[in-house]
This record gives sequence, C-alpha cells and structure tokens, in this order.
Amino acid sequence: MAKVTAPFLSLGASGKLANTLVAFTWKGINVMRQFKIPTNPNTAAQQTQRTLFSAMVLSWRTYFTNSLMRTAWNLSALMSGNPQSGFNSAMSAMAQICSGNPDASFALSSAAGAGYIINFTMKNADDGATGDEAGNFEVWYGTDPASLLLHATPATIAAGIAATAALSATPKVIYAKLRKDSQDRSGIVKISVAA
Repeated sequence: MAKVTAPFLSLGASGKLANTLVAFTWKGINVMRQFKIPTNPNTAAQQTQRTLFSAMVLSWRTYFTNSLMRTAWNLSALMSGNPQSGFNSAMSAMAQICSGNPDASFALSSAAGAGYIINFTMKNADDGATGDEAGNFEVWYGTDPASLLLHATPATIAAGIAATAALSATPKVIYAKLRKDSQDRSGIVKISVAA
C-alpha cells in the first residue's frame, strides 16, 4: 500500500498499491510507475555487462578515491543536465570506454604545474596500474564549467602523467577536464594555474 503525506498521488507518496502502482523517489525526483515483477533472463550479454560494471565499481572504490577528483566528477554530473551523481557520471564514462578497452586510463588526481599547465595523474581502470594508454587526450578548459573550450594542443600520457600544454595565463582559476574517444576521462576540476 502506498504511503502518502497528502491526498493520493501526492509528492510524498512511496510504496506499492495493490500490485498495480509503485511510488518512489529516484535521485530526488518523485516517480510513480506500474508495478512489475522483475525478470532475470541471465543472458551471456547481461552477464558480461554485470561483470564489467562490478569491475568498474571496484575500480572506483579501490583506485579512484581522491576526494578532489570525486568532487570533479560531481561537478561534471551537475553540468551534464542529467539527474545523476558523480559516481553515476564516472561509471557511465568507464563502462562505455572499458567495454572496448579494459586498460583505459582515467584521471586519479590533478595538480597545477609551472607554466600554466595542469598535470593529471592517470591510472588504468582495470587494475589500478600507472596510466599508460597511448594516444591523444583532449583538454577542455575555461573560466566557467558550463562552457569549456577545446585546447588546441592535446595531452599524452608519459610516466603516468597527462600534462596539458600551456593554458591561458589569465584568469588564474580555471576549470578543466580530459576527454578521449568522445568520453570524459576526468571530472571537471577547478584549479589555480600559475606561471
């Protein structure tokens, strides 16, 4: 039976009504849907997806624990316009990339370097080894997290560090993120750069 704090279908409804409707809150949004008994066909594709997701959750809990980067993923989720957490944003990026490349590298932390650069320390999502993914990473940065622009010079990983080329000297506080293969490899970091 649905619990209500006002008349039926109120914003505070939660629970099940006679095996026909279910009311609940999902990510802060009050939702009502038809009651269905979940099925579990347990197909090979479903098992593959579950294994991948379990591995990504383990990576998040074991390797990607830096509080500043988790804050960056939260900001990235907020800027996406979707009602999701930073965890959901990171899991979405990791799952899409790691299904085709389990050794993909993601940002573990970030720090300002001399000469208006940002150093992203990278780790491989599958085993937490030092990031070593080959290829160019796009650097997006700007003064507002909602309007980042692509930097002309890409970053590559060397010794586990993806270092940006010199960014704009002014202003000194900027927002930045790394992308590769059309997916975020870091959340949106807020960082102070200097000469």
